[in-house]
Amino acid sequence: MFPILNILAALPCRLIAAGVLAAVLFAGGRQFGANRVAAKWDAEKVATAQAVAKQVEHVAAVTVQQSTINQEITNEFQKAKAAISADRQHLLARVPQRVRIEPADYSGAMSAVAGVAAGVDAAAADPVPAAGREKVAEDTAQTTLMVVAFQRWYREQRYANANP
Repeated sequence: MFPILNILAALPCRLIAAGVLAAVLFAGGRQFGANRVAAKWDAEKVATAQAVAKQVEHVAAVTVQQSTINQEITNEFQKAKAAISADRQHLLARVPQRVRIEPADYSGAMSAVAGVAAGVDAAAADPVPAAGREKVAEDTAQTTLMVVAFQRWYREQRYANANP
């Protein structure tokens, strides 16, 4: 017959039963351990998915909050700009036309290519012409408003990040 059966026949039954019992316990323990590891793995995947969902929700909330703050600052800036422009128009309406001298071709923009300077002109006491001073004043007011709006936005962003 088979040589393995001859070996088993020579061994005592208790030894064979102990071997079978050890093999069954080993297989059962292995299966039990695998189930525990799989359960822990599944629980960790669920916890990770929940953490990711919470982070996505937080990012969406912060994005909405930042958009709201940006819109509020833009609206405030536009209101202040309109008020300054209205004040300027009101003041310009009170100044006689003969005092306001602006060139007909004045666009407020610089030329694309600068001409070559023939030399240095003598510097006047006030190098900005009267017509240009109004433009400088308007640009300065708008820049100041932008800086104030940016500072307000920065403070609100810092507060929003400090208190999530």
